[in-house]
Amino acid sequence: MIKNEVLAILFFSVFALNACSVLPEKQPLEAYPLAQMQHLQKQDNWYFEGRLALANEKDSISAAITWRHQPAKDNIELVGPLAQGRVVIEVTPGRVMVDDGDNPREYQGEVDEIVSRQLGVEMPVDALRFWVLGVNDPGWPVVEQGGGFDQEGWRIRFKEMQQVQAERLPKKLSAEKDKTKIKLIVDQWELS
Repeated sequence: MIKNEVLAILFFSVFALNACSVLPEKQPLEAYPLAQMQHLQKQDNWYFEGRLALANEKDSISAAITWRHQPAKDNIELVGPLAQGRVVIEVTPGRVMVDDGDNPREYQGEVDEIVSRQLGVEMPVDALRFWVLGVNDPGWPVVEQGGGFDQEGWRIRFKEMQQVQAERLPKKLSAEKDKTKIKLIVDQWELS
């Protein structure tokens, strides 16, 4: 009887070890191929759905995000947990519209300052529209680093990539500057 129990334990141990070895290990993205992706800076039309987290030492925001980019317009929709707190941000040259469902407001001025002031956490929209594609903002110097790059005081890292049509685009990215952190997970991409 004991012999059968020992054999059963041995069998299940070997089976469990084999099962563990079959699972693929997630490898960190060491060498990020920024130079091979520069053509995406010219991508005029794209859309994604995902999840966004913004945080600084005072505030934090977690939201579902949809972002549609067109040549002269960005439309960003943020929806809080349990569909609470919907905000639509529309950016066109020289103008930002912020609509929280109750009181749509129009602003003139610097996009990043306006959006960050409205959200209470810094969100660099102008650069982020390039970062979400996995490339740097061409208007600023960039320093390539393992897994991403540094730009304008931000440390941008790509944690996971996904195949979208003929391109490899970010699935998970993070950006950090001082005490501000941005995390984005893209669940669905569309390129046109």
